[in-house]
Amino acid sequence: MSLLRDNGPLSRAQLADRVEVPRPRLLTELDRMVTAGRVLEAGPAASRGGRRSTLVQLAPGLRFAAVDLGASSIDIEITDGGLEPVASCSEEADIRSGPVAVLDRVSELLAGMRERGHYSRLDAIGIGLPGPVSFREGVPVSPPIMAGWNRYPVRDTLARAHDCPVVVDNDVNVMALGEQHSGVARTVEHLLFVKIGSGIGSGVQHHGHIYRGAAGAAGDIGHIQVEAEGPVCSCGNSGCLEAYFGGTALARDALAAAQDGRSPALADRLAERGTLTAVD
Repeated sequence: MSLLRDNGPLSRAQLADRVEVPRPRLLTELDRMVTAGRVLEAGPAASRGGRRSTLVQLAPGLRFAAVDLGASSIDIEITDGGLEPVASCSEEADIRSGPVAVLDRVSELLAGMRERGHYSRLDAIGIGLPGPVSFREGVPVSPPIMAGWNRYPVRDTLARAHDCPVVVDNDVNVMALGEQHSGVARTVEHLLFVKIGSGIGSGVQHHGHIYRGAAGAAGDIGHIQVEAEGPVCSCGNSGCLEAYFGGTALARDALAAAQDGRSPALADRLAERGTLTAVD
């Protein structure tokens, strides 16, 4: 499907030349996708000698949902088969309220987008979580800031609710994949993508593939201890990188600078709004 997205329409023969699977298996899979409405036949291909092959292309009605769960937000985007945006929505949410409440809200938001006519059927859902993930099982694994989420069946829960395939990964791995597909990493084999938000994490791309590590935490740099006697982190440990430079830490330092007179600008903003954030 990615070949058809980036290079389609293509003939069955062209796909067979590029995909490293036996030709009979490829043709069977293409027939299955045509039957499912995910791929359309688009007329005969140019002759290469002998019987003409048929061109195939992604169906224009394909719809995917991209879901990003942050520490304090839910962001959803519906895309077409070419990954072009169709619709989006965002709202504040506390990841600490637990998987049932958060995933129920995700389903409610998706249902609302369906009711507004942005899709009739989802062909797949991809969801990024702010913590380590077992990619094979589709579950978070001991996520430091996601109380109650450990090994919760995120993939299976959403797959049952929406009757479509679901892929679950760490949010920064998803960001690194985005750069690989349509950003600055399209022409590189190795990439370290660093995200600094409410938390700090990284996505590691090695030889063109995401490197997750044995426990799904290869890029979880935010909870590396940089000073044993440092400030307490949201994960419960002390001196983590995130405890110095994550969103909560930046807001804490901004408040201190406003209160002790080091920053008149922040003091004015605090007096005006009563609170400061990492954005300030």
